Amino acid sequence: MEAGVRLHPVESGRCAALARVVLEVGQRRDKTASGKQIRPRGAARYVVPNHPSKPIWASHTYVEAHRHAIDAMTGADGCETEHYLSRHWQHSDWLETINVDVSTVDPGIQEDL
Repeated sequence: MEAGVRLHPVESGRCAALARVVLEVGQRRDKTASGKQIRPRGAARYVVPNHPSKPIWASHTYVEAHRHAIDAMTGADGCETEHYLSRHWQHSDWLETINVDVSTVDPGIQEDL
């Protein structure tokens, strides 16, 4: 997973590619691991992480396993799901999380490690 984070850091904008790597590893340890996506809710148009580079995205894809959200911001250790939005996202009250099949999100993004 750490190699995936190095290849697909926050600044790359390739969260879906990282989610595919993480899900493959995660499902070996947690059969219930699944893909998630954060989207703006209501009048909001973007999702903005609490990150020094302040990227602005239309959505963000990550993996949930063992009640932890795992992506480039949390690293391989992840963040407890219940705290993930409030700790890692600006305006978390304007965000919604949905289930996604990570293989269908940005399918053309390079995934080779």
